[in-house]
Amino acid sequence: MAIEIRKAQDADAELVIAYLKKLAEYEKLSEVCNITKEALLTLLNEPNGLNAVIAEYNGVPAGFMTYYFYKIATFSGKRVMYIEDVFVDEEYRRFGIGKELFDFAKKTASDKQCARIEWKCLDWNKSAQSFYEKIGGSCSKDEWLTYTIDI
Repeated sequence: MAIEIRKAQDADAELVIAYLKKLAEYEKLSEVCNITKEALLTLLNEPNGLNAVIAEYNGVPAGFMTYYFYKIATFSGKRVMYIEDVFVDEEYRRFGIGKELFDFAKKTASDKQCARIEWKCLDWNKSAQSFYEKIGGSCSKDEWLTYTIDI
């Protein structure tokens, strides 16, 4: 039962896209997941761009995570690691892969001297919320709301 977390390479673009599509389907957002290989490669290869890792279980892809760093968290003067996507294939859940992905994120954030790690979770995804709490995550209870403008 070997779990390995490895940095995604350009050759993994189709695999990352497949995981993005699985995640979008799970989140009932398939209609908005239309990233192309070219767009993903641009994001992965630009300075301070998107990062992706693949979780393998006994050499077989079992999940993935994408993340990036805010350039500045001005109050602390440090960066913030933002996890954009995380997904583990259903048949590999409960094997510790999600924990390994978040352990990787914690180490990476620490190595980069980040102030914190942030991510979002859909309000209906109770199993993910339970997992996040189990690994030490806490839901923001402050007065900050997230607003967006679609372009």
